[in-house]
Formats: sequence, C-alpha cells, structure tokens
Amino acid sequence: MQPMKYADLHRNIKIRIITDFFTDLTQKSIIPFMAIYLSVQMGAGWAGVLLTVNIVSSMIASLGAGYWSDRIGRKKMMVIAQCVQVFALFWLAAANSPWLNSVELTCIMFFLSSLSSGITVPIAGAMIVDVSSEHERHYVYGLQYWTTNVAITFGALMGGLLFDSFRFILFSLVCMESLVTLFILLFFIQETMERTTKTGSVQTIAPVRRNMLKTYGSVLRDRKFMVFFTASVLAVSLEFQLDKYIAVRLKSEFSAQLFHWNISGLQMFSLILAINTVLVALIAIPFSKWMARFQSRSIMTVGMCLYTAGFAVLAFSNWALLLIGSAVLLTIGELMYSPVRQVLLAGMIPNSDRAAYMAADGMSYNVAALLGSLGLMIGAVLPSYAMASLYVIIGAFALIFFRQSLRPSAEPSESLRCADAS
Repeated sequence: MQPMKYADLHRNIKIRIITDFFTDLTQKSIIPFMAIYLSVQMGAGWAGVLLTVNIVSSMIASLGAGYWSDRIGRKKMMVIAQCVQVFALFWLAAANSPWLNSVELTCIMFFLSSLSSGITVPIAGAMIVDVSSEHERHYVYGLQYWTTNVAITFGALMGGLLFDSFRFILFSLVCMESLVTLFILLFFIQETMERTTKTGSVQTIAPVRRNMLKTYGSVLRDRKFMVFFTASVLAVSLEFQLDKYIAVRLKSEFSAQLFHWNISGLQMFSLILAINTVLVALIAIPFSKWMARFQSRSIMTVGMCLYTAGFAVLAFSNWALLLIGSAVLLTIGELMYSPVRQVLLAGMIPNSDRAAYMAADGMSYNVAALLGSLGLMIGAVLPSYAMASLYVIIGAFALIFFRQSLRPSAEPSESLRCADAS
C-alpha cells in the first residue's frame, strides 16, 4: 500500500486542514488571554462566571449543531456558524478600537464567538469522516494533530505580543482571517452529505427521523461508543493533570541542577511543555506515516503504555533527567494513541448521525477537564507516589476500554454496519 500524500486527499480535507490551522492560530491568540482581560475588567469572580457560561453554552451549541447538521447538511451549518463568527469578531475589534472601548460589548461578542466555535467543531469532524477512507484517516489525523499543536504554540506567542497593547490590531487580524474562511466555505467547500454511487447517481444519506433527545439517547445506548467515550475521558484526563497537579507539585517540590544550572519547578514545567511542543512539531508527520504500517491495536497498546508511564513519572519524580525522559515518552505515546483514537471513532459511528456522535465525543474533553481539576484536589491529600499509582490505574483502564473498542462485535450494530466512510 502506497504511503499517503497530502495531494491525494479530498479537496475538502486539504482546505479544512489549512483553514483550521489559521483558525486555531488566531483563536489561540485570543482565548487564553480573555480570562486575564475579564479578570482585570470585571473581577475574578464575574470572569469565572462568564467563562463557565461560555463553556456550557458552547457544549449545548455543539450538541445542537451535531443533530441539525445530520439533517440539513454540513456546509449550511458551517456557513451559518462562520457568519456568526465574522459578526462577533468584527464587533470584538470595534469594542476594543481607538474609537470605542466597551467591556460589555466585548463580553457579548466573545460569547457569540464561543457559540460559533462550539457549532463548527463537530461538523468539521463529521465532514472529514464523510470524505475519507480508513487508510487515509491515519495520515489525516496525524497531520491534523501536528497543525493544531503548531497553531496553538504560535497563537499563544502572537497573543502574548499583541493582546495587551495592540488588541484592536489582533482582533482585526482574526476578523479578516475569519472572513477569508467564510469566503472559502461558500465557494470552495463541497457539501459532504451527498454520495456518488458507482452508476454516477447522487445518493443522499438520509438521517433517521427522531428528535434531538432520542438521537442522543440512542448515542448513550450505543455500548461500544460509550466504552470508547469512557476510555477517551480517562486518557485525556491524564493530559489535563499536566498543567494542574503536576505543575503545582513541581513548583512546590522540585529544585535541581541541570548541567550546572539551577532549575526551579516552574522552569522544569516550562521545559516539559517545550519538549512536548518541539517533538510534535519535528516528528508528528513522519512519525504518523511510519506508524501507518502497524496494526491499530499494537499502536494503541504501546502508545498508551508510554503515555501512562510518562505521566506516572511526572507525578512523583524530582530527578531532572528522568523528568525530561518522561516528557519524551508521553509525547511519543500521545503521537501514537491520539490518531488511532480518531480513526477508531470515525469507524464506529453511523452515517446517519455522524455529527451527533462527534458532538458527543467532544463532551469527553469537558468531562476529562473536570477530572483534571479533581486530580488537583486529590493531590492535596495523597502523596506523590500514590498519585503516580492512580495515573497508572487510570491509564490501564483507558487501555483496556480502548482495546475493547477495537474488538469486532459479535453482532454488528448500526454503527458498525455504517462504519465504512470511504
């Protein structure tokens, strides 16, 4: 089997990878700094309330978008969401311009921007599944993982340089990027709910006619998907430990010399993040191509073992070289298991409810974030070696559930009968 190339992909995927990179780049130059802005302008309490409302509203919008895009089409919903995004970003720029400085308008438009992002994410995920085969997805998700991480890194850098003193310029740049994305969506992206049969006729995927509650009730009753969902929550919850319990532990416990330099806990935490970012930027694409020759079950097993071992070491060790080695291990493990997770998800969801399943899967990150915060609370009581043991248990159960998801069902469900997205 020939290795995948970018030029071999469907036009929608090639366009989405490029536009998603610039969208992530610009969004990440704003979102991480909005908490600071709102805290300064409104106080930490109100800022927390507003951010929580934004997150919950975005989750609800994501579920609604997943349901409706399976019924009226991907492109229509994405165009609507992008129009809202352009509108919100235009007024965000205006509210922080030399002619107008309105905190209230900034809050309202940031809320609309969050809703738009919540709508777009599951639809974009479903669109990729619509026009890709299982062979292509290993390459696509590896490439997408790389572009997302690079965009986050440079977006944070751009926001750090511009957000505080040049907010109007930053919001204007983001608005222009969003306007270009809208133009591309309107004139270059194809609707993907239509399929062409071998005879050349167009076959439309007809959604199962049921209301939203029944749709997501059906998702919850899909045993294989819920096992996969549980595995995703457990695996991603370890990632959320990095900037919570692990960061706090290193700050309070770690102090060492590395090559005759004194390193504090915060500096070691920054070094771990830098190692993760640099490794992803350098090896993600060639690594994903190389891994495509192996079986998904083997990749998932080795990847989750490395990923779990890396976090377990970070939970208790204060030896600088071991911490650096564990950062390399968990990054390689994540590069192995994350694309396989996406491929596994794409293969188990039914054609008729793809975006709904994508939206439901998105909830796993929110649940994992809650577990990450819970880990910080538990870490205040348990010693570090106990936290490391807990991470091993979490990783082991995540692997067990992922391997169960990879196991063929004895009686194929609707999800499996409709899994071929080629």
